[in-house]
Amino acid sequence: MPTMTIVERPLPDWAAQEREQDRLWIRQNLDVFWHTARQGSEYIGRGAIFVDVDTRPMGNQNLFTYFTAEEIEQYENEELDRLVREYDVETEFVIALLKPSERVSSYRVQPVPINTNHENH
Repeated sequence: MPTMTIVERPLPDWAAQEREQDRLWIRQNLDVFWHTARQGSEYIGRGAIFVDVDTRPMGNQNLFTYFTAEEIEQYENEELDRLVREYDVETEFVIALLKPSERVSSYRVQPVPINTNHENH
């Protein structure tokens, strides 16, 4: 059976800096995004939050909405589809930041620590 090795290339400096800015901004708005994701998954099913950070810079009353997995498949973004398929709806959510030049940065976020059922002694 053939094997596969995934080789990850280091990110260019600008991309690493942008990713860190994304993560910080998501953390700063975690309560709103977590609430939105919980409501979305409960009422319409598995999906992801899409945030428009193209028309307004991050932090300037960005518009966002929750899309179902079926709606997301129309974007034909394999990475985003994989994240949406694999996340745990009880403890995680997926967020996609729509950026200039039709770029999308997607993140699988776990705001709730997983209960490991360990007792404290």
